[in-house]
Amino acid sequence: MATSGAQSGTDIYVLMDTTVPGSSYTQVGGQNSHTITLNNQVIDITNKSSADYRELLPDEGLQSLDLTLEMTFNSDTQFAALRALAGSKADAAFQVNMPTTDLAFVGMVSNFTETSPSSDKLTASVTILSTGTITWGA
Repeated sequence: MATSGAQSGTDIYVLMDTTVPGSSYTQVGGQNSHTITLNNQVIDITNKSSADYRELLPDEGLQSLDLTLEMTFNSDTQFAALRALAGSKADAAFQVNMPTTDLAFVGMVSNFTETSPSSDKLTASVTILSTGTITWGA
């Protein structure tokens, strides 16, 4: 996943399909920012013969992706769909479209935080955790 120069976050979008596997993705409306965290849970194989240095088992361990969206909803449909996913604990198919590559994964909404201040817009922070394979360059 090589990049060539600066990228604009404006060009990155999250799409969702409530059916798994996804076949008809729609853009999640109201996106302000995204945070993508790729996690690698490594397997430590350090032992007495490691000469006081940590050793990790290559190409093994749990890999997962966390996606956090900060949103100002401009679509009641998308708001209701994400909130329903959070309430049902159901899986959905997600795509993140980026200028240099895309990624696709099945995920579950693990956190849906809604903020509704008086006389101001409704915002939400949504965290989606991957389950299964994460595909880069989808």
